[in-house]
This record gives sequence, structure tokens and C-alpha cells, in this order.
Amino acid sequence: MNGTFFSVSGLDPHDSADIAFVWCRPYGQDGRILVGSGHVVPAASNPPPGIQAGQFCVVFPLPNDCSADSIVVTGDRDGKVVLSDITIKQCSPSVGYRPAAISASAAPAA
Repeated sequence: MNGTFFSVSGLDPHDSADIAFVWCRPYGQDGRILVGSGHVVPAASNPPPGIQAGQFCVVFPLPNDCSADSIVVTGDRDGKVVLSDITIKQCSPSVGYRPAAISASAAPAA
């Protein structure tokens, strides 16, 4: 993994939508590999304002041997029901947070 995270979001128009599957095609290969999955807002639900039935968002690390151009989202685990009108974004690293190092002098005495 190259440590670069991406987010895909969109709507699955199928009433039976349950899970969105995110795939990428490694360079020079014919097949796809599964890189993430996430739940879809159920059609039978009563979502809050601004949320639509079929909506999903999946965040995942992109493998080194894949590019953002090779990302495909499907509504089935076999990878045959390809979803269109998806948005792919590279996630920004958290700029303001850095965990503090613990020095030997700050460690509790045993």
C-alpha cells in the first residue's frame, strides 16, 4: 500500500442495494482486486434530511500497483453491476494532528 487514501461516493439506484464494492485494476493485469466495501442507505429506511436512499461512501487505501483511474464501484460482489455517476476523491492527510512522543523523563516511575 502506498498510504494514499481515496473516497468514493455515489448512489446505487437499485431498491435491493445493500453494499457497494470498490475495485481497482492493477497495472498490466486483466482482473480486478477488491479494495473496499461499504453499506448503502437502505431504500426502505427513513433517512434524515440530506441523505438519500442508495447513498454510499467508502474510504480505502489505494494499493501501489493501482491508479485512481482504475477504480470501479459495483453493486454486487461479482463485480458485474457497475455503478455510474460516482465521485472519486483523494483524501487529505490530517495536517494538524501529530501524536506527542513520550520521553524517558515523562514516563511514570516503576
